[in-house]
Amino acid sequence: MKLTRNNLNEVMFENQDARLLIEDVVSHTQAGIYYYHDVEITLQAALKIWNRANEAEQNEAPYHASFLDFKGENRPLAAWCPAL
Repeated sequence: MKLTRNNLNEVMFENQDARLLIEDVVSHTQAGIYYYHDVEITLQAALKIWNRANEAEQNEAPYHASFLDFKGENRPLAAWCPAL
């Protein structure tokens, strides 16, 4: 689903800061932001999108992002443990 100010209540956010960043992007830029069911928008992903969208806006370039690109990015890697 493409995010707009009208459908932000249907999205899962890590915290209020992440919500405010994405709300700013959809309200003040021409960026196309796409969300997929059951993907939590993390603060780190929201900040990257906010920075990229604002840079694209200044350069008058199109910008599109999908939260599938960020899914799992913030998960810690499993530690390797040799068999005993």
